[in-house]
Amino acid sequence: MHTAAFTNTSLNQNTTIDAADARFVTAANIAISVGGGQGICFLGGHIMGSEPPATPYNTMHLTYGLVARASSFRLEDLLVFDYGDGASMDAQGDADWTVRNAYFKFIRDDCVENDFLNSGTIENSLFDGCFEGFSSRAYTTTLDGSNNLVVVKSSLFRLQDMDQGYSKPGHGGFFKWDARAPMIALYNNVYRVDSPIVENDVLIPPANKLKTCSGNVMIWLGAGPFPETLPSCYTLLTGDVGLDYWNRAVAAWKASHPQALVDAAPPIVSVYAPADSDTVSGVVALTATAVDDQAVNGVQFRLDGQDVGAEVQTEAPITKFTLSWDSHTLPNGSYRLTATARDAAGNTTTSEGIVVTINN
Repeated sequence: MHTAAFTNTSLNQNTTIDAADARFVTAANIAISVGGGQGICFLGGHIMGSEPPATPYNTMHLTYGLVARASSFRLEDLLVFDYGDGASMDAQGDADWTVRNAYFKFIRDDCVENDFLNSGTIENSLFDGCFEGFSSRAYTTTLDGSNNLVVVKSSLFRLQDMDQGYSKPGHGGFFKWDARAPMIALYNNVYRVDSPIVENDVLIPPANKLKTCSGNVMIWLGAGPFPETLPSCYTLLTGDVGLDYWNRAVAAWKASHPQALVDAAPPIVSVYAPADSDTVSGVVALTATAVDDQAVNGVQFRLDGQDVGAEVQTEAPITKFTLSWDSHTLPNGSYRLTATARDAAGNTTTSEGIVVTINN
């Protein structure tokens, strides 16, 4: 267990950092920062965030699971939970990077950030809940990566609606791509999106950036038609057929990556509705946002420390747990509402309390 950040930006060429048995739980904005010579590899490790879902974007987008400042950098078998950016590739100049067998969950900004516009490869990885899939938006006006190439293959991406502090509720796109960003090659990936995007990003790569492409699946679970024009290298699946395809793909990925199945952190949880200081009456929908590095098994609502109804054990939609509660069961007055999330390992977390006033 590491409670301080791991920082070494002067590593020798061809150094491997073996973090297979390491767990990082730190208040530092950057949990891991590595750099130095060519050919550096960071292998394994669990980076566990603890910021609740109600944490605003302005706080979250300054947090990073890992930042790499090395050319020919390789990242393998890393789990990152609850950070603004999963991994940020920050090498300047002629560089390339690889992300392989990674598992990033509930990433509140970019799952993979490539804002120095280098070539890179993402393969055989699961990104289970990103505000943005990945980014190549120039860090400075002098950068031009138009002749570089980012390859994404055999990976799973799901976009995640976030709660607070964003331009509006929702998520961005799979591709946050600058005009000077690299070309893109996509092979045998699965993408899932449940609702329309809200920022100026895209679900499909810009046409002038898509170099080669084959065997990809887009799963659309939102209302109405898919909001963009799919290239012929994508198959569109919707509804129960699409959801079943996604669930089977995730199960297959986890079965082949058993190290990702260790429950390494307690859940994170916030009360989503009602809002703090709301007045309620009649039947009220109590909703919490709860996420775990593996899975949340249940959420228990409490008013002034007393249980309200039974534990909610079903997400609907994903990350949201809702209880229909008749406020007539308590006298009029002000109460402190909390939500306690429980994971399969028995870890629990109780949210910050909010004040609700019953007025029937």
